[in-house]
Amino acid sequence: MASSSTPEPAAAPEVAPEDPVSLPPDLDSPATAEKRRGEESERGESTLISPEEQLQEDRTWWQKGWDGVKWLFEFLVAQWFLIGIGVVIGLASRFPNVARNGGIIHAEWSIKYLLVAIIFLVSGLTLPLANLYKRARDWKLHLATHVTNFLLFPTIVFAIVSCVRAADPNFERFDRFALVGMVVLGCVPTTVSSNVVMTGQAGGDESAATIEVMLGNLLGTFLSPALLNMFMSGSWSFGKPVATGGGGNGEIYKEVIKQLGYTVFIPLFVGEVIQTIWPRQTKWFRLTFRLGKVGSLCLIGVIWSTFSGAFYENVFKTLSGETIAFIATVDIGLYVLHSFILFGLARHVPVPTHFRASPKGPLFDPSTTIALLFCGAAKGVALGGPIVSIMYSGLPAASTATISLPLVIYQGSQVVLGQATVAILKKWRERTEKRERERIEGKAKKGVDDVEG
Repeated sequence: MASSSTPEPAAAPEVAPEDPVSLPPDLDSPATAEKRRGEESERGESTLISPEEQLQEDRTWWQKGWDGVKWLFEFLVAQWFLIGIGVVIGLASRFPNVARNGGIIHAEWSIKYLLVAIIFLVSGLTLPLANLYKRARDWKLHLATHVTNFLLFPTIVFAIVSCVRAADPNFERFDRFALVGMVVLGCVPTTVSSNVVMTGQAGGDESAATIEVMLGNLLGTFLSPALLNMFMSGSWSFGKPVATGGGGNGEIYKEVIKQLGYTVFIPLFVGEVIQTIWPRQTKWFRLTFRLGKVGSLCLIGVIWSTFSGAFYENVFKTLSGETIAFIATVDIGLYVLHSFILFGLARHVPVPTHFRASPKGPLFDPSTTIALLFCGAAKGVALGGPIVSIMYSGLPAASTATISLPLVIYQGSQVVLGQATVAILKKWRERTEKRERERIEGKAKKGVDDVEG
C-alpha cells in the first residue's frame, strides 16, 4: 500500500527591500535638505539657487559688460561739473589767449560781467524776496561769516607765511611775492559766484549765500586794502602796494562798486521784479530750461577765464615746483580747516541764552550752515583781481602775476573741494532735518498722550 505524503508549500520568493521613497527636494525636512546640499557640495555638484541668482547666471557676458558701461556713463554724467572744470583748465593751458582778460573773447566783459550777471539773474528768478529780507536781518550769520573771512582767515595766513619766512629769510626756496600773494588771498572777501551756485546744489539757503556775497564784497572794498596795508608793514614792507598814477584806493572802490552793480545788484533786482510780476510763468521757465544748471555752466566759464590769465602770464613756469606745491597744499589746508571751524561753530555752539526762540539748539539750522560753509571759507577774484591789478600796478608784470597765483589756485581748489562735498552736505541736511522732524513729532505725540492721560 503506497504511502501518501502532503506536498510542502513552496517557499515565498524573497522580496528585495524597497528603497525609501525620496521626497522632492522642496519637500525634504530641513535637516535632510541640509545634509543633501552638503553631499552635493562634496561631489562638486551645484546647490539649489534662487530664481534671481539663476537669472543672473544666465546673463551673457556682453549683457554684464553693457551694464558696466551704463553705470560708468551715469557716473560720468553725475560728475559733469568736475569733468568740465578739468576740461577748461586743459583748454586754458593749451589756448590761454582765448579766455584771458583782453583775449579773443574779451573775458573782461563776456565772462567777468556777463556770465556772473546771469548767475545772479537766475538767483533773482528763483529766490523769494521775503527770504532775502529775512536773511539781511540775520546778524548772527553776518558776524560768523565775516569775522571768519576778514579776521580769522588773514591772521592764520599771516602766521603761516611768517613761519615760512623765518625758515627761509633770504627767499632761496620760496618766492617772496608768492608769500605776498598768500597774504593778499587772506585779505580779500568771499567769492561772488561759486558759493551761491554750490549752496543751491547742496540744498542750502541761497538767499543767505546771496546776502553774504553782497555784504562781504561791500565790506571788502574798504577792509581788504586796510588789512593789506596793516600786514605789509615793517619787515614785510617790500610787499606794500605799489600803484601807478593817482587812483589808489579810490580806483579800487570805483572798480568794485561798478562790478558789483552790473553783476550782482542789477541782475538780482531784475530777476526779483520778473518773479513778482509773473510768478507762474517764471516758475515754468525756470523748471523747463533747468536754470539751476545754467549757473553751474557759467561758473565753469569763470574758472576758465581765471586759469587762462594765469597760464598766459606763465606763472606756473616762472615759479619752482616746490613753491607751487606749497601754495596748493596750504590753500587746500586753509579751505578744509575753515570749513571744519565753521561747521563746529554752526552746529555745536548753542544759541546765546538772550536770543533763543527755543530752550536749546545749535546756532544755525542745516540749510543756513551750508550757506555759511560755502561763504565763510571762500575767497574770490571779484575783489582780489582789482586789488592786485590796481594796488600792485607799479610792479613788473611777472611779479603781479606771481602775487595773483595763490588766489587763482585757491579759486580752483575751493570749487573742486566744494563740489566734492555738495552731495555729502545734501544727504546730511536731509538726514538732520528728518531726525529733527521726528523729534518734534515725538514730543507732540507725547504731549497729547499726557493730556489724554
